[in-house]
Amino acid sequence: HLTQAFDFNVTNAHALILAAVPHMLRNVDGGAVINITSTVGRAPGRAYAAYGTAKGALAQYTRLIAMDLNPKIRVNGIAPGAILTSALDVVADDENMRTQIESATPLHRLGEPEDVAAAALFLASPAGSYLTGKIIEVDGGIVTPNLDLPIPDL
Repeated sequence: HLTQAFDFNVTNAHALILAAVPHMLRNVDGGAVINITSTVGRAPGRAYAAYGTAKGALAQYTRLIAMDLNPKIRVNGIAPGAILTSALDVVADDENMRTQIESATPLHRLGEPEDVAAAALFLASPAGSYLTGKIIEVDGGIVTPNLDLPIPDL
């Protein structure tokens, strides 16, 4: 489980960046890479060991590869919280779970894909040209996961 999560999140990101770098270097301004990490990569929660570890590693990889690729290529990340995508369909369809997440989120709502898109647009645009190696948290202000998954105690 951990190996799969790491491969999917970190190994694939590394391979994609390595494939893109020669093409990006042909651009006058180099370009910008945006990795999608997760709030769970920095905030411990129950039953997120594999996913959270992989996303935390991706966040650190983002910071490290940004140092290797500067000054031509900027590398940043976005750490979404609970965003209303197909991955959260089960939450969106369950009023109790949705209420629990919304009440545990300081902005009292689930995020929209447009919230993440706005951060990506900022990072990729000239407005974000002085950022590299940073993770922008688009998570409604949460400091701990807003939903622990139900796993039995050992």
